[in-house]
Amino acid sequence: MIALGGHFLQSSRWARVQERLGNRVVVGASRDWCWLGVVRQAGPFRYLYLPFGPSLRSAAALPAALDSARERARRLGCVLVRFEPGTVDAIDVAATGARRVKSRQYEHTLVLHIDADEETLRKGLNSGHRSRINAADKRGLHVVRSNDPARMTDFVRLLRQVERRNDFFSYEDPYFDAIAHELLVSGDASLYFATAGKRDAAAALVFDFGPTRYYAFGATDTESRKLMPAPPVVWQAIVDARREGRRLFDFWGAAPPDAPPDHPWNGITDFKKGFGGDRQTYAGTWELTVRPIAARLFGLARAAKR
Repeated sequence: MIALGGHFLQSSRWARVQERLGNRVVVGASRDWCWLGVVRQAGPFRYLYLPFGPSLRSAAALPAALDSARERARRLGCVLVRFEPGTVDAIDVAATGARRVKSRQYEHTLVLHIDADEETLRKGLNSGHRSRINAADKRGLHVVRSNDPARMTDFVRLLRQVERRNDFFSYEDPYFDAIAHELLVSGDASLYFATAGKRDAAAALVFDFGPTRYYAFGATDTESRKLMPAPPVVWQAIVDARREGRRLFDFWGAAPPDAPPDHPWNGITDFKKGFGGDRQTYAGTWELTVRPIAARLFGLARAAKR
């Protein structure tokens, strides 16, 4: 799957997390494509979800991959297949008979090439991030890395502060518990903390897969924001990934290039852009009907809830 350039959410590592959460995971593969699907239940309806999948050697492999997923979904009693075919052109996706729906995962991200020397990466920082990273020691900040699952509780505590400040909610605690006990202990995920004395000032959760480190979540302590602790945390995650031989640092989402001034992701996108990186755009989320009548009823049920 790594050879096909697949996303972390299509990996066996993520399958372990989903199975720990009690979800059924199924897979399909050939030489030119592979996919990992999670069986989702929505009331009386069931569907097969391929997060950032299928993984393809080329766009020409998409129809065969979807045929495989649709047949498996049919045997599982699913009404549709929901999928996210990476950077495949929308015209090619539509040609399979699928229809575009509201995106479940991010459609845009920033990817930093880190297979350069550290000084070059440092020069790519904006002046604000560079000065905050350089001044971290003077501010009493110390960045540490942890794979201790017990530390996930500390990370979630910071994340809940961010959620309260910005009026959103990410995931329930069991989601992070599953990541802690499946990915932190195996080294496929790591936590980074910027500490000020005995206090955690900021933190980041990263995933590693093949050549890529993914910056999945970040959080800052409300009372410590004046210390500007977030840039040193992300910078250390970048530097460590480079030293470990990884080539890419994926910032896991960004606002669209034409985002309006009030887009909720503008602030975090500006923060991420401060490290450099190139914009990458994905095809979004699509659905392929498996059982037409049931899928129609499923659509009506979803519309009624909105």
